[in-house]
Amino acid sequence: MERDFPGPDGVNDLDGADELDVRHGGGGGADSMSFLRRLGVALVVLAVALGVGVGAGVVWEKVRPSGRTATDAAAAPSPSATAASAPTAAGPGTPAPASTGQPATGQIAVPADWAPYTDPLQKATFSHPPVWKQRRDNTGIFYGEPGTVSEYGPQMIGVARIAGADQTAALTRVQAGEFDSVSGLTKERSGPATDTSGQPTQELAGSYDREGQRVSYLMRTVSTDGAVYVLIARVSTSAAATLNTLMGALRASFSPAA
Repeated sequence: MERDFPGPDGVNDLDGADELDVRHGGGGGADSMSFLRRLGVALVVLAVALGVGVGAGVVWEKVRPSGRTATDAAAAPSPSATAASAPTAAGPGTPAPASTGQPATGQIAVPADWAPYTDPLQKATFSHPPVWKQRRDNTGIFYGEPGTVSEYGPQMIGVARIAGADQTAALTRVQAGEFDSVSGLTKERSGPATDTSGQPTQELAGSYDREGQRVSYLMRTVSTDGAVYVLIARVSTSAAATLNTLMGALRASFSPAA
């Protein structure tokens, strides 16, 4: 009895199987097997492509910068941007800052209640507190606050005119006439300085004992044609911070008189 299909030895490969199907009138089966072969090849190619794509994605995830790092790098200003945003120094064409309206450092105004006075002997005009009392000696003209222990208290201002002398000689002469004989004298500084009006001056400062308390004094010069004026201020050493203010008010009110 003839077998419907050949034995295992009659089919060597897929091509042989196709021929067998043709001989037996199986043309449709051959088309089916060819389609399956092509489908299998396509699936293999697709699997390889997917594998390559997944592998590339994994590699990219490993090597790409993180989102935070990229953002931080973009947000960080470059050195050139930082330099551009920093304020630049004012050049010749840069407008000056607006004035605050305050007087220059060191300038001191004359108190509104001070009374002006012109002395014909010292040929000087200056102002003094209204209740202070006048005192005159061979050196100059003085105004002092009323005292509680004696006639005058520790605060005092004065003006002395020294004709035909330079500034240092004028200071030496007033120092000798007013302060060299006082008790406990200490000369604290002397030499060139700038007064509260911004003008160059020679000054001499010191302290001494007066009626049981320590007082500090300051002298500064104003030079004019033919004479040097010596301005004098004195306060209690416990209020030494007011000494420059008192001298500044005297200097602001002072002018030579004809």
